[in-house]
Amino acid sequence: MSYHNAQTPFDEVVREQGKEVRPDDDDAPLHNDPRWPRKCECGYEFSEADEWQLFSENIYVRADNQPGEYSLRHAPVGAMWDASWFPDSWKGSDGRCLVVVTPGGEWMIDSRASNCTMPNDNVHKCWVRHGEPPNITVDKNGVTCGAGAGSIQRGSYHGFLRNGMLTNA
Repeated sequence: MSYHNAQTPFDEVVREQGKEVRPDDDDAPLHNDPRWPRKCECGYEFSEADEWQLFSENIYVRADNQPGEYSLRHAPVGAMWDASWFPDSWKGSDGRCLVVVTPGGEWMIDSRASNCTMPNDNVHKCWVRHGEPPNITVDKNGVTCGAGAGSIQRGSYHGFLRNGMLTNA
């Protein structure tokens, strides 16, 4: 199998949350729109018979009213969001699956730790979180396993989340 690929940005469009953008939507760019790439980096020229795909990224604004709009891919350190698309088994008791960007990368608080001592138990949480976003504290105070002390090791970052603030361990 092989494929040819080229990408270019189009417009920002306000969409209803969860509505997918498709190339055949009435408001999608027509194939004769000059913004569509005409050929792949290898030189292959696209035709009408080829697959045309649109990819979308949600843009989020900061909840603290500070300037800044970001896609999740470009979210800054300290950003927090509910990864609502994950299955219920990954969510906390409040129905949220919280993710925080640390200096070492994304940390899914409600996920399983790599050093979990109870990997077959789906009741406990490796990290126990308290509070309401964004003022979350994560520790081991609750139904948990023996992994760590409530800190996160992500890349070169090792620290804690206390009252919504990342602190070094």
